[in-house]
Amino acid sequence: MRKFVLTACGLCAWLACAGAARAQDDECRAVVARAMKAAGGEDRLAALSKAAQFKAKGTVSIMGMDLDFTAEFFTQQPDRYKLAGELTFNGQNVPVTQVVNGDKGWNHFMGKTEDMDADTLKMVKDETHLDRVTNLVALKDKDFKLSLVGEAKVGEHQAVGVLVTRTDQRDVTLYFDKKTHLLVKSECRMFDQFAKQEVNQEKFFSDYKEFVAGLRSPGRIVVHTDGKRFIEMTVSELRGVERHDDSIFARP
Repeated sequence: MRKFVLTACGLCAWLACAGAARAQDDECRAVVARAMKAAGGEDRLAALSKAAQFKAKGTVSIMGMDLDFTAEFFTQQPDRYKLAGELTFNGQNVPVTQVVNGDKGWNHFMGKTEDMDADTLKMVKDETHLDRVTNLVALKDKDFKLSLVGEAKVGEHQAVGVLVTRTDQRDVTLYFDKKTHLLVKSECRMFDQFAKQEVNQEKFFSDYKEFVAGLRSPGRIVVHTDGKRFIEMTVSELRGVERHDDSIFARP
């Protein structure tokens, strides 16, 4: 009899925990669903989730220097990425290209093309994963586990945080404005290709605009690493495509 009672109590405790976990998962997915609706709906976000192209300009802090840049970005899930831009250094515009195509990646700078080291290649792939997470549509996949991390102040926004985990990928915490439901911040660990070490990366999203009819996307993105401003950029164009031409990701 005693064994039966203990077993029954254990089963009740397990059911209570499982029920609480399901309730939290449901609440997290409701937060994400509201965010997708606020941005313009799942269908419009899905149009950007396969492949996208956008242009931006801003400043990047490298080795104590604030350098102006212009750039065009090409993304194609799951493993293609390209940055084609120019850095202004000592009054000169210096072309810079960075590409990841599957398991290979390279940088083209000052007329030279060099393979990415393993850490930088992983960093760009982690950024691609981060882009997928912040697009939100993929979070409907049950491979992504969601849990609440509570409320937080993000600038002037009162936000609710959702931790996103997936096997063999970086954990990402997303913060959504409680009033507008829009994404205002992401946070994760990331490799810094300049410092050559792991850092805490925060991305702040603001100035939402309709680059695509009916879809609200951030027009301003600010990136901090370990609490210091790293990148500040303004988006000027954004569009989704079904697929980029293979030549875009070809090695120069």
